[in-house]
Amino acid sequence: MKFIDMHCDTLLGTAYGEKIDLNENNKAVDFKRLKSIGFSAQFYAMCLMPEKHFLDKGLTKPSDADFMDALSTCFYENLKKYSDVAAFAGNKEDLLRNEKEGKISCFLTAEDGNGINGSLEGLEKMYKMGIRLISITWNEENCLGYPNSFDPQKMSLGLKPFGMEMIDAMNRMGVIVDVSHLSDGGFWDVVRICKENHKPFVASHSNSRAMTPHSRNMTDDMIRALSEAGGAMGLNFSPRFLSPDIQSRESRIDDMVRHMKHIYQVGGIECMALGGDLDGISGDLEIDSVDKMVWLMERLHKEGFTESQLDKIAYDNVFRVIGETLK
Repeated sequence: MKFIDMHCDTLLGTAYGEKIDLNENNKAVDFKRLKSIGFSAQFYAMCLMPEKHFLDKGLTKPSDADFMDALSTCFYENLKKYSDVAAFAGNKEDLLRNEKEGKISCFLTAEDGNGINGSLEGLEKMYKMGIRLISITWNEENCLGYPNSFDPQKMSLGLKPFGMEMIDAMNRMGVIVDVSHLSDGGFWDVVRICKENHKPFVASHSNSRAMTPHSRNMTDDMIRALSEAGGAMGLNFSPRFLSPDIQSRESRIDDMVRHMKHIYQVGGIECMALGGDLDGISGDLEIDSVDKMVWLMERLHKEGFTESQLDKIAYDNVFRVIGETLK
């Protein structure tokens, strides 16, 4: 079985001064473990953390440009150092070439579109940096729109005018639009724009709100709309987005299966994918390392999912989105 995971935060420590080895480390994701279970591709996020996260560590927040430079430098230095096992991928052709050469494809993403800095020139710079997926917001308002919120009024806010312009430009340029973390109002703006442009979009690391009532998760109507657009949603392993209790510190395969069965019933097999959020989540994690993702596949098989369906979840659905979106 081949795997593609749409979200990990393994690069994030670089922003706090860590020297990260992507081939072998004490985190949740590295090339050796990806290789051990047949990973085809891993999406590596550059999450633009707010100032508070740096102050809590006694650090000064760098500019978004310096932040992305530090994380992308780490990313590319590791790919150069371990060029025999991993390589950059920017589209389907790169991924297929890397597979043929026995290499893991590494996609670079931005979690929070604020790095665009309010201009389409900023989007072009991010594209040249190698970024092929952008999460429109993180958990704070930015130049594009508004984040998820438990406040219904804030949750209803849509994209800002520049955000709408940027979604259109991403569709044209060949950058995957990611709605994870976005407000519900912003989600429906993305649906409308991507439908006009005949492009799929993703929720790279989000779960079902019907199963876990957290604002980061997606309603059934949202899951159906994403599926109808040809998109994919990656299951997030965070306890807060999996457990019926959003204050839970326990992430269990039982709850992953509960979400996956519901997503299957609502959106169908074609929208299901993986986005573990490993190295970006905390708690008592039953799957605390990327190589343990096989446990989820084994359990889903026992629960009645066929091998063909598991292939769609683990690989095929995201591969399709890559082929229909990236240039």
